[in-house]
Amino acid sequence: MLILDDVISAGTSVRESVDIIRAAGAQPAGVVIALDRMERGKGVLSAVQEVQESFDIPVIAVATLEDLIAYLADSPELAANLDAVKAYRETYGISTPR
Repeated sequence: MLILDDVISAGTSVRESVDIIRAAGAQPAGVVIALDRMERGKGVLSAVQEVQESFDIPVIAVATLEDLIAYLADSPELAANLDAVKAYRETYGISTPR
């Protein structure tokens, strides 16, 4: 079973999905998320890395926060949002991208 989600914050929805899948007698194969916001988890790892480590399953992101920042920087009509996204990264993001 593949878990599909928009983002991972604390990993709560992934944990719930893993429990449901296992209760049905299956095993999760991985997680696909639309955007890896590259947020810090509860410890030194990112939230995505914590999910990978906790469940020993891969987490694949369609795009990352770094991709979004690069896109905004290259798009004059969206560049006004760049500072806000960078501020978000400074507040919630991991110190080094994976």
